Amino acid sequence: MKYREEIFAVLRFHKLRLTKTRQAVVELFVRNETPLSVPDILLALHKRQAGVNKTTVYRELERLQAIGVLEPVQLGDRKQYYELASRKHHHHLVCLQCERVEDIDMDEAVLFAEERKWSREKHFIILRHSLEFFGLCRQCQAA
Repeated sequence: MKYREEIFAVLRFHKLRLTKTRQAVVELFVRNETPLSVPDILLALHKRQAGVNKTTVYRELERLQAIGVLEPVQLGDRKQYYELASRKHHHHLVCLQCERVEDIDMDEAVLFAEERKWSREKHFIILRHSLEFFGLCRQCQAA
């Protein structure tokens, strides 16, 4: 769901008004390809002169997540991140120094085969997974 008009159509379908705050939050996620934390969102909205408070942002994130526009992402630092719900499953490379996050695509057939194997062997029902790789990006390695 990368395009704003598609997201706005989802909002209309769920009978959610396109408030200034909601529009600003959606626009922020459409422009950013990496997951965003609440502090990231508040800072970006403040820079755009969109006067919103933390409670309002959390409420909007909750609504957008409930209707499938956003999904939560864990990047290993105890902060909750969000990104646009994409049709294509992906994972992340996370730089531990500059905190840059990059999406990566994997051969999902291999990963899902392993998931099924572990599920059978461990008698465990896997509902979802998250896979992130942590290290140093090219720029941080050079520094």
